[in-house]
Amino acid sequence: MRQLSSSMTFFYKFIFPTFWIGMFTFGTLLMFIAPDSFKGNGDVREMRWLFAFITVVGGSFIYWACMRLKTVSMSADALIISNYRRRIDVPLRDVEAISGSLLMSPELIWLRFRHPTPFGEKVVFMPKFRFFSFHFSRHPLVAELQALISSSTTHA
Repeated sequence: MRQLSSSMTFFYKFIFPTFWIGMFTFGTLLMFIAPDSFKGNGDVREMRWLFAFITVVGGSFIYWACMRLKTVSMSADALIISNYRRRIDVPLRDVEAISGSLLMSPELIWLRFRHPTPFGEKVVFMPKFRFFSFHFSRHPLVAELQALISSSTTHA
């Protein structure tokens, strides 16, 4: 069995979102509850709405990019997908499309299935980290998986 997901998936799925969303939410709430406790050049009362906006938008992006992550491994003819609580096997012939992110860190790969799975019709995972890539191109795993998928559907 070959591991396709990054070993950092657990960190990006659980630890980073908890820390970032928790700290921004706490700081923003503090700006509303006790604005006089902040000292600095600007008035916190004016900045707290900006921080509230950043908390909502940033939290939504972190949910979209990180909290939905799955781990993905590959056997001879199937993908093994897990959310750390549940594991499913999806035959390669049931994968309809694969796409990858550009200019994003962490890089993401989306798998869309022909039939709904217990995780939905689409899952996202984070492939192994590429050094010196600057993310101007899709992860090489996208092309590799596309070739495997097309060969598995032509032989089915």
